[in-house]
Amino acid sequence: MSPKDTFEPTGAEIAQAFSLISSWPEYGESPLICAQGLAKELGVRTIWIKDESKRFGLGGVKALGAPYGLKKQLLQQGLEPGSAACNAFVAVAATDGNHGLAVVWAARKFNCRARIFVGEDVDPARMRRIVDCGGELVTINGTYDDAVLAAEEYARADHVLLITDTDYHGDLVVTRDIMAGYAVLGVECARQLRAFGADIDKFYLQCGVGGMAAGCAIGFWHESGTKPQVCSVEPETAACVKASIENGRPTRVPGKLLTRMVGLSCGYPSLPALRILEDVCFDSIAIDDACAKEAQDALMSGIGGDDPVDTWDTGISGLAGLWHVARDPELRRKHGLDADSRILVVNSEGRIPPEYL
Repeated sequence: MSPKDTFEPTGAEIAQAFSLISSWPEYGESPLICAQGLAKELGVRTIWIKDESKRFGLGGVKALGAPYGLKKQLLQQGLEPGSAACNAFVAVAATDGNHGLAVVWAARKFNCRARIFVGEDVDPARMRRIVDCGGELVTINGTYDDAVLAAEEYARADHVLLITDTDYHGDLVVTRDIMAGYAVLGVECARQLRAFGADIDKFYLQCGVGGMAAGCAIGFWHESGTKPQVCSVEPETAACVKASIENGRPTRVPGKLLTRMVGLSCGYPSLPALRILEDVCFDSIAIDDACAKEAQDALMSGIGGDDPVDTWDTGISGLAGLWHVARDPELRRKHGLDADSRILVVNSEGRIPPEYL
């Protein structure tokens, strides 16, 4: 059965998001890849990889959320998205890279301007992509969490729309809309698995603030009627979702949050996402950068006859979590991984174009 609509986004909101996003000319269902060579390597029955590396030509799952969130905000202002009047508005967000790029792409699509706040340690390649796509960058002295607060403050000005997938307060409509966009991922997974006649035991999903993982989980739950069993995966240096679930309350992780999994450099969870993850997660793990690099190199080369996967430092993270668990006898027993296990992971981004590296 589907979840009660006590979670946000609700089933009706997810259905509305899917209907609108799937109507865009750029839309195409991302592939679900059966990686049997990888499954054999990790000693499980099947591994399905939902490959977001080509989504909307941006190479990342975040392109599902920001355009939908911005369109809903423009409609709320009484504007027709893409009209001349939209040019008076600025879409603002904080980012570690991928969400900001998606906001800039959405702003260009709907004839807005975009102003993106970043912390001081954001990957320069990701910042160059944002600027080349037409965004204005504002670098603040601090981390991603500080950039979130700076973006919120700037959004108090007239004609500024906050397009954030991070909600520290629990009441932002735009964040709920963006999560409904991410839920399209889960809806697609459920439909593709149904078409293959396949079932899933567990999901290993990467978390920054948790929005993508929670959106995927709730979209899958509504579409399939089966509650997903999720293991959240984070960097050791920025495991705010893990700390929050273990402590039973939202918990801030201190420090500079540095990791090669740069899109997950987040020190505090998004509250609506955390609410969903608290319900669906059977475990939460943190991995080190060496594990993520090992998994990325292996997948980009191809394993056991599988085609190489177009993935990058954040995109690999959920799969790297599975990689870590499957190779650790104690964790493997704890998670119940065996030769009959059927796993789904999300490659949340493709390789950054070489000209930015």
